[in-house]
Amino acid sequence: DHDNVYITIFTAHVRAQTLEFDVDEYQFKFHASPYYLRLTFPGKVVEDESSTASLDASTGQISVTLAKQTPGETFENLDLLSSLLATKRQRDLGLSATDRQSRPLIEDIAGSSAAEPCTSEEQLAILQDEEFDWEISQTPAAADDDDASLLLKSATYGFNSQYTGLLAHAHDSGNDINAVPDPERMTPDQRRANRIATEDAKFDESYYIDNYINDEDILPLIHYKTRFFKILRRLQKNKTTAAVTDLPTTPPDGKAPAEQLAADLELQQSNSAIDSWAEFTDKENATMLDLPRKMHLVSDRQTLYLGLVDIIFAYSLDHRINQGDSTVESLWTIGAVSSTLSSLEQFSALRPTIVACFRRALAYPLYRNWELCEKVLEDVYVLFKLGLRAIIKTMLEIKLMFDHHDIYYVYSKLYLDDYCVWLQTSATDKAIKSLAHELHHFELEKDEIGWHLEAFEDLALQTSESEADEVEDGEVEADVIDDLPVPIDQLDLEGAPDSVSEIVIPGTSHATAKSGTDASDTRKKKPLIEILD
Repeated sequence: DHDNVYITIFTAHVRAQTLEFDVDEYQFKFHASPYYLRLTFPGKVVEDESSTASLDASTGQISVTLAKQTPGETFENLDLLSSLLATKRQRDLGLSATDRQSRPLIEDIAGSSAAEPCTSEEQLAILQDEEFDWEISQTPAAADDDDASLLLKSATYGFNSQYTGLLAHAHDSGNDINAVPDPERMTPDQRRANRIATEDAKFDESYYIDNYINDEDILPLIHYKTRFFKILRRLQKNKTTAAVTDLPTTPPDGKAPAEQLAADLELQQSNSAIDSWAEFTDKENATMLDLPRKMHLVSDRQTLYLGLVDIIFAYSLDHRINQGDSTVESLWTIGAVSSTLSSLEQFSALRPTIVACFRRALAYPLYRNWELCEKVLEDVYVLFKLGLRAIIKTMLEIKLMFDHHDIYYVYSKLYLDDYCVWLQTSATDKAIKSLAHELHHFELEKDEIGWHLEAFEDLALQTSESEADEVEDGEVEADVIDDLPVPIDQLDLEGAPDSVSEIVIPGTSHATAKSGTDASDTRKKKPLIEILD
């Protein structure tokens, strides 16, 4: 109306205390696990005294009232859902969420004398400055016509959704990484629904509780410092040292002190070691020479970057669990934890990507611990902080691992070969550093996983305290048994009476034992009878 905007949201099974709202000029955001909604309005809205929100638990209807920053301003096209669901950047470029998915980006072809000109403002912006919006991409629900289209053609998957048929016989070939029941027919939405359902079924609360209590083997893995972390720390330290050494230190007579010469020499040697790590090895150069010469017409570059985060997370988890070494289980661990590889997932925003990484890391590998997952996420940040060259070297390492497996080599064909080519020809260091910044400030709550982890942790603590009490009671009972005059295993049981009531405790008379009237021997009599019985 003239002063307000009214929003009606329909949800199911949510509690009022879990509702979260955020108003930021043109955007309104709503979250109540597992629901998320972001609306981008054509005008600015504010949250003031007149703004209200109410929940009707019986119908699941949430009514929100927001005030217009400029009363009387006309908000046009509020019935266009694609426009409302677009991100800020898409809105500024005049693109809806549907437009972004339907308009492919044309890459610059290496070796071509004249590249094809950009055909949209979005293409020009991305190719020039590579600034991505890592917010969740939303599209309105559409009719289920994907199934009908798949009756006429097979589903596509892999890097840039350009492959089909490579997983047709995945179940017959012993591919334990593949988690898609019918990869040649299932749509991306169906694959995602199947992935979530499979993760829910695979999660073992008893396993999680055990890893939470008995973390003796996990703590060393959490405290382990990867070689990438050491390289980043050395780079940061040398950068600080270089800034100090840039100050004028030569005395007036023109002779530098011996101490300064020694420091300069040490800095040069340290920088040389860092530069040698950044250089590609002969093995890596040979691998890059064997890569296919391909051109990629990428339809969604952001999805490729997010898939990169997913694969690097799985690699970092295996790297930390095995403390820098690889084992015979490394390939399966990387493949199973990565939603991109195992479920052919296509992510559109950073938060769902990290949520999927944590869910699979808590459901599949040997060690399933929340703190370990957080440490692995730090490892991913370190790799992206090191820049594009570090990502390329890591992906080449992963590719070499998959190349030499009789079954899993198919994932090199589906993803890794193309990633190694695309990272060298089209990816930018600016986008990698942008992701590093987002990862560095990323926070994930346990309730976003959807498995009531905090409740299980509370149960684990209660169980641990209960077991400690039982151990103390057992020690007391052991002390009582030790007080017996004769050890149990040394008692002469030949000719022992058939009736328990006829048993005579050493040191007592037969009549006293039979009648049980001597209260002073009750403490000794009971545990002995229980053991003999």
